[in-house]
Amino acid sequence: MCVSAYAKVLPSRIIDTHTEITSMQQSNEKLYVCTSQGEVQVYALDTLKFLQRIDIPSYTDLFGFVFRPKVFNTDVNANAEILIVAAGVNGSRSLYVYANENLQVLLEGMSIAKALWVSQTQVLVALMSHEILLFDTQQKKILYQTQVTQASFSDMVYNAHDHIVYTTGESGVVYAIDPSNGKILGHYDMINKDKIFALGFGGDSLVGAGQDKRLSIYRFQNGSKLLDSAMVRSEFLVYAAGIDTKGEYIGYMSDENGSVQILRAKDKKPLVVLEGILGVVNSIIFYGTNVFVSCDDSKIYVFNLQGVL
Repeated sequence: MCVSAYAKVLPSRIIDTHTEITSMQQSNEKLYVCTSQGEVQVYALDTLKFLQRIDIPSYTDLFGFVFRPKVFNTDVNANAEILIVAAGVNGSRSLYVYANENLQVLLEGMSIAKALWVSQTQVLVALMSHEILLFDTQQKKILYQTQVTQASFSDMVYNAHDHIVYTTGESGVVYAIDPSNGKILGHYDMINKDKIFALGFGGDSLVGAGQDKRLSIYRFQNGSKLLDSAMVRSEFLVYAAGIDTKGEYIGYMSDENGSVQILRAKDKKPLVVLEGILGVVNSIIFYGTNVFVSCDDSKIYVFNLQGVL
């Protein structure tokens, strides 16, 4: 469909997962949906067919109550091995790997915030304190652990082409890090002056969703040399942002109603507004001419932007 510059678009399809969604990730033509009730649901991105459910074991608290763990995020490597970060006992979190229909614990009893594959056998783990550690899945050991900053952690993304990880937190500063040794290659503080809720990376560009109602856009050469930066002001706190894999289109939560503004990255031109999302957005994923959005309810909102993207 052809859509004018400020057109409002409603979902072409809504998928009900029947449990609250905490985040979504895409990999290998699949959509991985994390939920608050101890499961990861997997869908085919092309057909939206439900493919698989991965269940995380329940845990028992000090009073004997049994809980389904909240699942926070996933990441998948080229071998289809799935990292899963989920809640554990006494407020801790556990890191699992799911492969060949087998779920295995890699780390537990830690304040794990996020984990990403940085090679086929090594995982970069971010703690809520904004420490990072490199874990080798073959050696079953932590290779290093270092403190990035005293500001608490909020998000981390991986630039596979340049082998660089970007982290951020409550300060609004973005750090470029060499995951092989934890060395900070650069820090970028010219846009956000308060917490960045979420990061997204595509092409050579990084986007940040700011509590200060600012969407930050950084463009890099070789992953850490800053080429330019830009800011887009929002009417509301920017709780979520996403960018397509080529870095051509950006989406961000733009108002208190959960609407998502789609921009063209090269000139920041607004294209369309996605509406009909009934909650605070937590994930925005571009795939072909579709945009997938989730929020703090049970629905996956699918928007067909053929003629726009």
